[in-house]
This record gives sequence, C-alpha cells and structure tokens, in this order.
Amino acid sequence: MAIPHRPSAILNYSSSYLVSFVLALEFSARDRLQTMTDPTGRLDIELQRQDGRLKTSIRSSRPTEVVRVFVGKTIQETVSGLPALFSVCANAQACACASACEAALGLIPSPAVVRLRRLLVDVETVKEHLWRILLDWPRFLGEPARERDMSKVMGAFLRLRALLTGWTDPRRPDTDAEELDAAAAAAALDELALLSATQILGVGPGNWLAGTQTPEDLLAWAERTGTVAARIVRQLQARGWVSAGKNPVTALPSLTAADLNPLLSGRDANRFVAEPLWRGEPRESSPFTRRQGQAPMPSLVRKLGNGLLPRLAAQLVELASLQKSLRTGLNTLGEPTEPLAVSAGDGVGIAQVQAARGLLVHRAEVVKGRVSDYRILAPTEWNFHSQGVVARGLSKLAHSDPETLERQANLFITAVDPCVDYHLVVT
Repeated sequence: MAIPHRPSAILNYSSSYLVSFVLALEFSARDRLQTMTDPTGRLDIELQRQDGRLKTSIRSSRPTEVVRVFVGKTIQETVSGLPALFSVCANAQACACASACEAALGLIPSPAVVRLRRLLVDVETVKEHLWRILLDWPRFLGEPARERDMSKVMGAFLRLRALLTGWTDPRRPDTDAEELDAAAAAAALDELALLSATQILGVGPGNWLAGTQTPEDLLAWAERTGTVAARIVRQLQARGWVSAGKNPVTALPSLTAADLNPLLSGRDANRFVAEPLWRGEPRESSPFTRRQGQAPMPSLVRKLGNGLLPRLAAQLVELASLQKSLRTGLNTLGEPTEPLAVSAGDGVGIAQVQAARGLLVHRAEVVKGRVSDYRILAPTEWNFHSQGVVARGLSKLAHSDPETLERQANLFITAVDPCVDYHLVVT
C-alpha cells in the first residue's frame, strides 16, 4: 500500500470556513492521485527482497526541466509565473526566484526585504512540518489525520503570510519593505505555537527545547506526553526501529556560487539537476542535516546515525526552533543580514534558500532584460537520488515480514519527505 505524499496547496482565503473547505477539497484531490497522472510528477519506489537482501529502485518523473519555459521571458513574466508551477514551498520558490533575478541584474535588496523573505520561508517551513506531523504521522499509529487542527494551522499561516507580503510583496524583485504590523504577526505566531504545544510538543517550543537536551530527555518526554509525536517516538523505541534505515550517505556541505555555477550551466546541467552528485557521491540536504549540531541531535546521531528516530527528532527540533526564532525575526527586520543570492558573473545570479525539505538553489541568467537560462536544484533530487540516502536507507531495513517492511519503508520515506507524491511497491 502506498502512503501518498500530501503537498501543500496555495490557498487564497483567510476565513476559517473557507480554509476548511479548501483543505477538504485538497484532501479529496490528493486521494485521486493514485489513479491519475500528477503534473508535478511522482517517485516510483520499488523495494525487492532477494536472497535475504533488499534492493531499492527509485524512478522519478519529476519535470526538472519545466522552468526552461521561462527562457526568453522577461523578469516580470518569470517572477510572476514561476511560483505557480509549485504547489509545495511556493514561497521559498518565489523568494529564491526574486533573489536570483536581482543578483543577475546587479540589484541589492534592502536588509528588511531579505529578512522578510527569510521569515516567509521559515513560516512556510513551520507550516510544512505541521502538515507532515498532523496529517501523516497519525496514520502510522492507525489514527485519522488531524484535519481540524491543520485547518487552524492554515488559517494562522495565511494571516501571517498576508501580513509579511503586504502591499509591496517581498517575493518580487527590487521591492521595498513596508512597515509590518508586528502585533498581528506575533498573534499569528502565538497561535501556531499554541497548536504545536497542545497537539505535538506538549509544552511551549522554548520549554520543549530546554527539556530535550539529551536522547534520554527525548525518551522521557515521549513517555510522559500523549501527543502523536510522542507516541511515534515511543513506537520506534518499543519496536526497535530507532536506527532503521541507517546508512553512510553524508550531508551536502555548504556550497558557494562558484561551486554551483558550473554545475548548473552548460550541456551537463540537465543531468546534474536530475541526479546531482557532489564530488562523485550522493549527498543529503534535509532538516536532519540542518539540525545535526543542535541538542539532542549530536548524541542521537552518534548512537543511531541517520536512522528513523534522529530524523523524526530533527523535524521536532526544527519546528520548535523556528517557532522560537520567528518572534525574534519580527523585531530585527532592519538589521544587516546576508543576502539569499549573489552574482556568479555578468548577468548570472544564484540564490540558495533553506526550504522546508532542504537546500533550494535557483540559477538565473539574464541578457538584455530577458531570461536566457534558468535552472532549479531542489532537495528532492539529492535525497531521492537513485543511489542516495533514501535508496540506501531502504536497502538497510531489516525485517522478513513484508507488511512490517512496507510500514518501515513508508515511515522512512515520510521522514525524509519528498515534495511530490510517491508510490511504494514491496516485492
């Protein structure tokens, strides 16, 4: 049985009634994904048992070259049209596009605009993590998705997004930031934090981080807390799945525009974007790799590698950390900050944005005001590479019972988190 990924829609309504209505329509549409062709593509994953070993095959139909339709278009046409191609992490895509185009044109956005873009991406990441935890994690406990809670999340997210974009949208290039209604934005953040505290963490984000400094703290939290997240942790511990999927694929290191530019241009760019390697090896870019240095992750990784429990813990750590830092971000909009994009040569801009599922890279090349080349490198291509962290992790699963093996595999895939639907077959 495939457990389909549930990508987030771009909703344009703010009332709770319409949020619930659109969310219900979205659930219904995704239930039909298994019987229709998904225009965003999908991942077909096969796990074969052969002579006591597991062999994994991952085939992607993701249209990684779709952004080539913007070659020859104006900057305005590109920044307006490109985000519409992506229903998942559309704000990250829009901010990366605007930043890359600015860098290609030699424009330098104000610190306030850069910080607003970072806030938009981080808020979107919080929403995506809540989506995964509230809608997908319960199914691994045999429970229904928490649609009502997710409807509340979407309402708070939409209000916050509207406040951050305002009349001068920071997702557009060469724009100015306007004064932010910090009190209203803080109220929306408080609503998200309250939902996390009551439905996921059991306490406020700051208290949760302070109380889970070690693996022992994390397990103790899981034992005394009744949320879906705590019970998933208990389930992994009870079934001995805490290190399931542990494999040797390492994190993608920090890359510069000089590193990325030759890989994203020229005749081999299409191949690289579809199946990227760094120094001849597949790498991982995900919340797990982002949070490896934050407690309790270092101790978890030393004990369990990149298996299931460290992966799920990393999502909880990131959820709590972002909700704590977003409030600080509202109060520092005017302070200097590093840009999201830099020039990689005359007419070339490269943006790097830490989106919900990992590093998102945009390369824009502009000649005489028109796009002459455009490439996007998404985290799914790293993480679901045919020889990457998911392929190797699934091959390391150890269980002779097909039903249990399929359950483990679905949980591991969900923990790494593709940005499109997937279909898993175990034979």
